[in-house]
Amino acid sequence: MTWEYNQSTGELKHNGQLFRQGYSGHGAGINNPAMESVNSQGPIPKGYYRITGAHNTVTPVTIILEPILGTNTYGRDLFRIHGGSRSGGRTASNGCIIIDGVSNREQIMNSGDTILVVK
Repeated sequence: MTWEYNQSTGELKHNGQLFRQGYSGHGAGINNPAMESVNSQGPIPKGYYRITGAHNTVTPVTIILEPILGTNTYGRDLFRIHGGSRSGGRTASNGCIIIDGVSNREQIMNSGDTILVVK
């Protein structure tokens, strides 16, 4: 099955069921589909992404998202799912999807489902 992220609400669903609430984008770009083409500010662009692995560079269990052929990223890259800033607030995303809680990101990785649809 698939993961689905709603660009305007920040809802992350798995197999049609709400999994967690997050956000993508920075400042005026947070969950703002009209700004998906704006580098370092808009949310992750709509399309299809493959979950290809994880690392611990940004936050523990930072999930790597690779756009699938046909997804228009407007020249943007390095999309990830990672945790928020330690200071709180919604300042941790320059286009990545922010889902707090290491265990939540581990569940994504352990689900076996490797496709994320951004709508």
